[in-house]
Amino acid sequence: MFDVIEKLENCTIHHGKSNNRIYLMEYDSNDENIIIDHLENLAKKEEYSKIVLKIPENAIQFFLQRGYHVEGQIPGYFIGKEDCIFLSKFLLATRGRSDKKHLYKSNIEIAQTKSQVPLDNLSSNFTLRKMDERDASEMVTLYKEVFQSYPFPIFDTRYIIDTMKVNLVYWGIYCGKELIAISSSEISYKYKNAEMTDFAIKPEYRGNRLAKYLLNAMEEEMKSRGIETLYSIARSLSLPMNCTFSSLGYKYGGTLVNNTQISGKIESMNIWYKSCTS
Repeated sequence: MFDVIEKLENCTIHHGKSNNRIYLMEYDSNDENIIIDHLENLAKKEEYSKIVLKIPENAIQFFLQRGYHVEGQIPGYFIGKEDCIFLSKFLLATRGRSDKKHLYKSNIEIAQTKSQVPLDNLSSNFTLRKMDERDASEMVTLYKEVFQSYPFPIFDTRYIIDTMKVNLVYWGIYCGKELIAISSSEISYKYKNAEMTDFAIKPEYRGNRLAKYLLNAMEEEMKSRGIETLYSIARSLSLPMNCTFSSLGYKYGGTLVNNTQISGKIESMNIWYKSCTS
């Protein structure tokens, strides 16, 4: 059962048992005096163990006073001008602890040593292109092969098609007629930012820098659409993905501890961001 996205007063939240948390995805300042109580009442009712908020920097003091703490940031998230701050509260002490923090730190440090080297042309064995509705079925097949489970219903062809119509642009790489790698850009036209996400690469084709080629193609597309800020929330334990973002000029923005359920377990996630205008 997937978590749901819905309105809570004027704010938009993503919540459910899969991630065992509430994620406030879009904040409305008109709810400042009531939203925390509503969030915490919902968390208590459903027995969630974490609340994570994505809040404009100018609104964070109210939440800090209520026991939330900063886990990360994305500079220029709002139309390239105002920063987004990730605030969290752990409602179960164990949710806020991890015995892998030394690995998170090591992966970040290694990733940040990677040089920004221009990409060579993609091997003639591979073809990179934008995906369309006709590709949805094979996209789902690849996602199912790579992920045991996922926070959003990417195993549903209808979800893929519906998101294409609204605000997601998918890219794929083929070897012959076989789809071997995929990713997407989730666009916020309102705030002129895009999340670079949903990377999936067939295990036997890893090591060919396919994620970099996908990311580079998505960046060019986003720039052509007037997007100002790019970001990603990558698995902290995935050294290759963290290196991919750092080597293409993304900066580390913090770690969301025990935040997201992927492939059957709750994982910590690293924030990476990049300005399209710098």
